[in-house]
Amino acid sequence: MEPKRIAVFVNRRRDKELAVTKTVIEYIKKYGMEPVASFPLAQETGILGFDEKEIPGNVSIALSLGGDGTLLSTARLLFKHDIPVMGINLGTVGFLAEVEIHDIENAIKSLSTGDYKLTKRMVLTSRVERGGSIVFSGMALNDVVVSREGLSRIILLKVYVDDQYIDSFPGDGVIVSTPTGSTAYTLSAGGPIVQPEMQMMIITPICPHILYSRSFITSPEKEVIVRIDDDYPDPAIITLDGQTGFEIMAGDQIFVKRAGKEISFVSINHLNFYDVLRAKIHGWNADSK
Repeated sequence: MEPKRIAVFVNRRRDKELAVTKTVIEYIKKYGMEPVASFPLAQETGILGFDEKEIPGNVSIALSLGGDGTLLSTARLLFKHDIPVMGINLGTVGFLAEVEIHDIENAIKSLSTGDYKLTKRMVLTSRVERGGSIVFSGMALNDVVVSREGLSRIILLKVYVDDQYIDSFPGDGVIVSTPTGSTAYTLSAGGPIVQPEMQMMIITPICPHILYSRSFITSPEKEVIVRIDDDYPDPAIITLDGQTGFEIMAGDQIFVKRAGKEISFVSINHLNFYDVLRAKIHGWNADSK
């Protein structure tokens, strides 16, 4: 029987000398599994390599070394390959990357023995239509954000769920979030905290220039439509997980809905969501003083 093949992805800014990465690779070998990585990381660490555009089909699990941003980009890269992802936190708060440096060996040992669970996370797909044509599309694990750019003025966005008009929001923009993304940008914008395994979309205005500001929760079976006012004179932008962006303009329509499949996260700490949430938020508050 072939050993489990574990793919390693790392944010080089978080591990410049690859000290943590090399430790992870040694633990993978120690517990009878095979480490692999994309080029050039594979060449630098002396392990089997692959091109990121051609992920091997026999990878069992992927490890993401970095912060939540690294985990998001890794998850999007592996989305179509159905490879579960486990995050090792080399960043700050790390809501998604739950394994801390001091617990790396125990986590990798758990992978070798099967002592872990997979949690499914909802994914969003989005597209931008301009004059009846699709000019941009992509997927997001955390959120799809439609917002004004830089020094541009207040943007007016009309929001619909399917064909039902919800409201118009003058302000900085609108966030359409998954439950996973409820602890990201949506949290900063005053949105609700939602257990990540749930299925729903959260619509949250960003700094709206109105007397009330509340999030809207909608069924994952629906499609959220955001329309930019026809008279808006400045450029705007759609961003996916804060990492992929596309410039949009007056009259564009942005469609957001649940993807046809989910992303699997590997969990080994056996902590409930609220334990993790409390530890991360309290830890961040302490570190920021």
